[in-house]
Amino acid sequence: MTSEATDFGDSAHRAESQNLAEEAATWFVRMREPKVAEHERQRFRCWLAASERHQREYASFEKLWGALDGLSRPKPRKKRMAGSAMALVAAVALAFAYSTAHVDEQKYTKIGEVQQVTLADGSIVTIDAGTSLHVEYSLWQRRITLERGQALFRVAPGVRPFEVRAGKGTLRDIGTTFNVLEDQGKVSVSVEEGAVEISLDSASRKLLLNGGQQATYGADEISAAKAISPQTVEAWLGNRWVFEDASLGEIARQINRQHERSVSLSDASLDNYRVSGVFERTDRAGLLKALGAILPIRAEETAEGTRLRRR
Repeated sequence: MTSEATDFGDSAHRAESQNLAEEAATWFVRMREPKVAEHERQRFRCWLAASERHQREYASFEKLWGALDGLSRPKPRKKRMAGSAMALVAAVALAFAYSTAHVDEQKYTKIGEVQQVTLADGSIVTIDAGTSLHVEYSLWQRRITLERGQALFRVAPGVRPFEVRAGKGTLRDIGTTFNVLEDQGKVSVSVEEGAVEISLDSASRKLLLNGGQQATYGADEISAAKAISPQTVEAWLGNRWVFEDASLGEIARQINRQHERSVSLSDASLDNYRVSGVFERTDRAGLLKALGAILPIRAEETAEGTRLRRR
């Protein structure tokens, strides 16, 4: 099941957040005026006390203003613009940047559901079934944490770095389209075009992947880059699984993200079997039949699901 392209997150929630940012920006400008009437100060105090969200939003503007103000301080001039005009211009710019840059959202897809979402910066993420990811955008960076599952990223250009956290490593985009699959700590990265830099939390070694290359990594090791056909990066969007030396357990987990009826291994040692081939994602029965033909296993149907056993 595939969902149509949609804005990331609930549109009503986004509109509410943007309105709140604009209110906070307006009060921020007013409170920086050289002379503020007492009744205005009272209105501001009431607005601020109305909710913790108001307080957090206003505090965010104070923090951001301080950070931006510290980046570059102009030399004093004999003739300066009126303070209120300068504050208004800067605050409006700050409000726009904050409302469009600040994102903190979680996204899940159900079994068998594929969803395409457009992020605040125009980047497009296609999220595979049974996937969980977290998006964090700030004025300084764009970061997505792929907690489990698979996603294809088409990254929009921008000044802020675009990073994907997956497993025990970080992927830094260098203007590209790439796919990431996280499976119980093992991460596979495939680049269709552009380049991606992989760096592990536990080691200083890094690996640069270019278009048409793939690599995998775990907690302590990155594989060497290997050449792949760029078309295989998006194979799953065409309802195909491309397995290359995949363990039987990995294949079972892929099936379970795509189909409601689960597949499990009766014996952990069955995970030692490796499989390579191209299979239809929608044809669960066909894949199980093929596995039984190429491996010494059989599928046993139970009330809970399908158990793979040795023949």
